[in-house]
Amino acid sequence: MNTIISEYGSDIMSSERFLHAYDITHHYKSCVAEHSLHVADQACRITGWLNSHGFHVSYEDVVRGSLLHDIGMTDTNVSECYPWVKVYVHPRHSSAIAENEFRENPVVQNTVRWHMWPICLIPPRHIPGWIVIAADKICSFKEIAA
Repeated sequence: MNTIISEYGSDIMSSERFLHAYDITHHYKSCVAEHSLHVADQACRITGWLNSHGFHVSYEDVVRGSLLHDIGMTDTNVSECYPWVKVYVHPRHSSAIAENEFRENPVVQNTVRWHMWPICLIPPRHIPGWIVIAADKICSFKEIAA
């Protein structure tokens, strides 16, 4: 596993909520936890590239946003929804969990809340949000197409 993910996300990955995410199927062939770890890894690669080209993006915000972006899927009210409903409701649940259970900062909360852009009409306000969107789409495509 990526040491940056371990450094900034160990508390999330060892939480009861995240461990439960291994039991929730996602993209038909994966689970929420594995998908989130793949997104975090891809997001770290994007962040590293951007930082090597003059940007100053926080790995911590990117990792924590990646690990929590789909954590709302662990909520029974979300996991039992029709798939097309989950697309719209899980970001709000994920953001609430990020704020209430993990006490995330506003950048991470915004990253998690708006990671489904352009399906949701409001884009993220910070670079980590855009990175998580890109990483999520790349990983989702790989999981679905495989």
